[in-house]
Amino acid sequence: MIENKVTIHIISEKKDFTKIAGQLTGQSVVYYHVSAIKVEDPDLVKGDIVVFYITSLYPPMFQQVVEARKYVSNQLVFLVENKNPVVASKLAKLGFNEIYVLPDELFKFGAYIAEQSKNFSEEQTTRSAFTAKERDLVFRSILGESPDTEKLLAAAKTASENASVNVLVLGETGTGKGMLANAIHNYGSKKNSPFVEVTCSAIPEPLLESELFGYEKGAFTDAKSRKLGLFELANNGTIFLDEIGELSLNLQVKLLRVLEKKIIRRVGGTRDIPVNARIISATHRNLSQLMGRNLFRTDLFYRLNVITIELAALRKRHDFILSLVNVFIKEFSECYNKTIKSIDKEALNFLSSYRWPGNIRELRNAFERAVLLCDNGILTIAHFENIVKDKAVDVPSETLVKRPQEQEDSGKIKITIAYAETNLQNVSLLYIHEVLKKVGGNKTIAVKLLGISRPRLDRLLAEETIQ
Repeated sequence: MIENKVTIHIISEKKDFTKIAGQLTGQSVVYYHVSAIKVEDPDLVKGDIVVFYITSLYPPMFQQVVEARKYVSNQLVFLVENKNPVVASKLAKLGFNEIYVLPDELFKFGAYIAEQSKNFSEEQTTRSAFTAKERDLVFRSILGESPDTEKLLAAAKTASENASVNVLVLGETGTGKGMLANAIHNYGSKKNSPFVEVTCSAIPEPLLESELFGYEKGAFTDAKSRKLGLFELANNGTIFLDEIGELSLNLQVKLLRVLEKKIIRRVGGTRDIPVNARIISATHRNLSQLMGRNLFRTDLFYRLNVITIELAALRKRHDFILSLVNVFIKEFSECYNKTIKSIDKEALNFLSSYRWPGNIRELRNAFERAVLLCDNGILTIAHFENIVKDKAVDVPSETLVKRPQEQEDSGKIKITIAYAETNLQNVSLLYIHEVLKKVGGNKTIAVKLLGISRPRLDRLLAEETIQ
């Protein structure tokens, strides 16, 4: 008896599947003709089982089979008709194991599908087993201990228990916004549904629309086949839109339509497609300021922030720094097979006093490096020398003693340009370089002053190099 459905994607050069249909009763089955699919297509790889139904030595089919080993991490199964025994032999030589020769092994194939369906059901049951106490511990490990922790914890629990409610997570870069979004999804009622993450600032705007909403074949020059968008892939689950403050006004309008009508339209398409994905969004930007400058839509903001959770910077959570020390020592000791017995007092005092401009991400990276460098089992301040060097840049400006001329010019940047020979893009790049000089090349501080994300800064500098 089949206890649960698995998603089976079948690829073949033939269109008649009646011979195997009886073995797939009760399952979710999608058929693809080999000429209309590529194995890296998201339509295909999201199947629990991918079946190649091979009836000949058709070259395009075998080309897809070879490529499947790179792109398909799911179960790969091969059905071969007994009139072509060479095909089965060739597949075995390529290292594939699940090969069924039809019609002799038809029922054996059906038994395999039933077994995989049962395993799938048991795995889903195992995944869903967690207690409220376990969930709270996970949330506390991200939120830390502060006067606002209980309020934040209550908001995170409410968000996880109500899978249709949109959530807005605020906080500086590296404060754990992505970790919290994952936890809200994984400890909620739709934990077994898809979780799709996209960093809006990491994808060029002309491509972002097609990534979010997909496109139809022929929508543009390189659109040789239909592609599902990330909203479709996240259907009935969660889509996490990181750096939501970087969205253009054009895409904000389209996102608002998704929120209001629960439909999307692929690029080049004419049909509205219903989607049901909860949106968790995050940003380090001040959305109120962006709205005041007409750079972020007010109606979109109120749709996104049904529940708002703001994560404090690590420099404001010194007790949390100490609690993360043991977490990261354990994580990287196991990862790199090291035995770290302790961390000395001088190093702890430094870690507590450092301002951590990169927040939890910077702390985690610092511990990974320190554990790798440690050979005697005791972490010392010497193992954190890379951030010790940066501390001078991180000292608050009011504590620095400056000469009169330095005091006069410290908060100003002067750029002299020939206006007839310089465009707006070059002015922006000149300003970026001057800000980087002012902060000693520290990109973490620079992006805060510039009001952009770190990926966007890196992209602008890379584009300048290419030019």
